[in-house]
Amino acid sequence: MTASTPEFELISLNMVGDVAVAQVTAHELRFPAQAQALSYELGLVIGQEWAAKTLIDFSRTAYIGSTAFAVLVGVIKRAAELGHSVKFCGMTPDVRVGADIIGLDRLAELYETEAEALAAFAQPAGTDPTFLR
Repeated sequence: MTASTPEFELISLNMVGDVAVAQVTAHELRFPAQAQALSYELGLVIGQEWAAKTLIDFSRTAYIGSTAFAVLVGVIKRAAELGHSVKFCGMTPDVRVGADIIGLDRLAELYETEAEALAAFAQPAGTDPTFLR
C-alpha cells in the first residue's frame, strides 16, 4: 500500500504477507447507503495490484442485508475479472445464514477464522481441508 491509501468508513485495511485483509468494521450493513459505501471501498481495494489476494473479514459484523450481499457478489465477480482471489472469514451464524441463502459459498471460499483463510491463500486451489462448503 502507498502513502495515499484512502481513509475508509466501513473497512479497516492491512496487509498480512501478500494478502490484503479488509475487516468490515460496521456492526450492521442494513441500509442501501451502507451497501453503496461498502461497494466503493471494497472496489477501491480489489482494483489494486497489491490486492490480488483479498480476505474480507466479517468478525465485527452481526447483520448483512440483501443489498450488501449483492455488493459482495459484485466484488467477487470484479476480482475474478482482474484475476484476483477473494475469500471471506469471521461470519457470525446469522450472517452465515444469509450467505448460505444467496449461495456465497459457491462463489468464494468462506472460513471460520482469519488464520484459516490466510493459510488457504498459501495452498494450491482446491486442496484446503478447512474450507467450509
